[in-house]
Amino acid sequence: MRPTKSKLERIITSRLCLEDKRYEWIESYGRISGHVISSAFRGMKHQERQKRIWDALESELEPEAVKLVGIVLTYTPEEWEFASGEAEDAPPKRKRKTAG
Repeated sequence: MRPTKSKLERIITSRLCLEDKRYEWIESYGRISGHVISSAFRGMKHQERQKRIWDALESELEPEAVKLVGIVLTYTPEEWEFASGEAEDAPPKRKRKTAG
């Protein structure tokens, strides 16, 4: 069974006990990838965040469904604001170069 965005959100929210959370998903090449933003990630190293996400998904989804989940990146709200250019001290967003 193919995973859905809402199913991924339910699994991650409940397994990681995320109270304040925000999800940004994209479907591409038959996979769902995305960002999970929550203050619950404060003080956690990247490896710990990833382990918790994937342990949750692997415990709830069938192996074939897990293969349809792409990259899932985790951020605290402050990291997300900086990475997305929303923070006041964030570097300006780069413009993509176009072929031409």
